[in-house]
Amino acid sequence: MKVPLIVADPSPAADATRGSASDALIEAIDLVPSFIEYCGGAALPNVVEGRSLLPLLYGVKPPDWRRTVFSEYDYAMLEARLTLNQPIRDCRLYMAFDGRWKYIHATGFRPLLFDLASDPRELNDLGGDPSYADQCARMREALLDWALADHNRITTPDARIESYGRGQQLRSGILIGYWDEAELADARARLGIA
Repeated sequence: MKVPLIVADPSPAADATRGSASDALIEAIDLVPSFIEYCGGAALPNVVEGRSLLPLLYGVKPPDWRRTVFSEYDYAMLEARLTLNQPIRDCRLYMAFDGRWKYIHATGFRPLLFDLASDPRELNDLGGDPSYADQCARMREALLDWALADHNRITTPDARIESYGRGQQLRSGILIGYWDEAELADARARLGIA
């Protein structure tokens, strides 16, 4: 999106990157976990989305750093809704950007696609050009993967879920994922659950 973010970290740990610029893909939601970690806390990923920027400030780009950023926007309260004759429930924009390609999905319309390497001002929409269908499909898939991912499971931290032992589901009486009574009986027998 090319929204500038300027960070002034006075700690000596940030000396290595002081005065430098980074092309790492970050999102606004990364600020809260960064503030929490900077103040000595640990962000709970099941409650707070985003990733701490402190490794980047200290000169370390984690190998699993994101390759695509996403945003969403509700334009229902803008005149664009009336101009486009869109129902309120469909006034949503979703964007995926991988550092070069920007893909925008707007409900009810064909996708928009911009190549920011050759068109940094986003004046040439390639979304309707069949020769860019593969790029549109790739970016749409990234957007779909993001949209379907768990964004926050506020009731239970991942570490607690990992600690659940085999058979806990059966012991609690929650029976999800069993085809029939025979499969359930086999699972109980394997785990020694009456």
